[in-house]
Amino acid sequence: MKNTNYYFRIILAFTLLLIYPITLDSQDIKFPQLNKFDLEMNYPVYTPDNLWDYINGGADSYNALGFQDLHIAEYNRGKHSIKVEVYQHATPEQAFGIYALERAPSYDFFELGVQGYREEGLVHFLKGEYYVKITSHSDKKRILEALEELAYNIESMLEGSAEFPPELQMFPVKGKVKNSEMYISESVMGHEFLNNAFRADYTIDDNRFSIYLFSGNNRDENHHMLSEYLSKYDLEPGSGPGKKYSFEDGYNGYVYLKWQPGLVILISGLDKDSYETANEYINDISER
Repeated sequence: MKNTNYYFRIILAFTLLLIYPITLDSQDIKFPQLNKFDLEMNYPVYTPDNLWDYINGGADSYNALGFQDLHIAEYNRGKHSIKVEVYQHATPEQAFGIYALERAPSYDFFELGVQGYREEGLVHFLKGEYYVKITSHSDKKRILEALEELAYNIESMLEGSAEFPPELQMFPVKGKVKNSEMYISESVMGHEFLNNAFRADYTIDDNRFSIYLFSGNNRDENHHMLSEYLSKYDLEPGSGPGKKYSFEDGYNGYVYLKWQPGLVILISGLDKDSYETANEYINDISER
């Protein structure tokens, strides 16, 4: 009798899973209606395992930045159509990373979610864990107006923060190339042991350089990361934070670096005679 009840419970549980599947998404994507357009959702939901089927080689960059799933819808009106792609990533930082990777500082940015930009027949924007692409091949004014209306409707539908990652506030304003900030999840500066850094580009007195902020590690993780990095150049991080370093990185030229609790500051692109400039920026970030 006990065995019969046991197997009955297993069959019942399996049946309930078929009827009421478990939803792993943090938000159930429900596309809004658009007046005078027919909504079609004939695409599968793409995951890290099959994203290659949709964007081919580009899938590597998305998967490296915590891609979770992609929902696609098309809005059709006669021969005109608008496509919507909603990419969900594991964290807002990773969603920002892929969004920033595909934008350029020269784009026409506007306020939508965290940030959006528009080109002819295109609106891309970021909100929370979501990177959204809305496109149309039509050049008709009413279609392009509908595209922007749809962008605002989808943004209001999505959950999540409409603020940039707080780490971006740590970058000094002086000389910073606007909208150059990025998030790199792995192999920062070509080193496999340097991971999870925010980066911004700078131009000062014809000098171009980049500042990297590693803010996602605790003290022990920073010590281990720096041990691997500095040992390549016969240096060591010492027993605790606070020390500054400057040395020639074989991949990236001269590097200035400071380790402090919860943060590693690294500047690449300045020459070895630019200590004062590097120190000015390092001190500015340290005092924030």
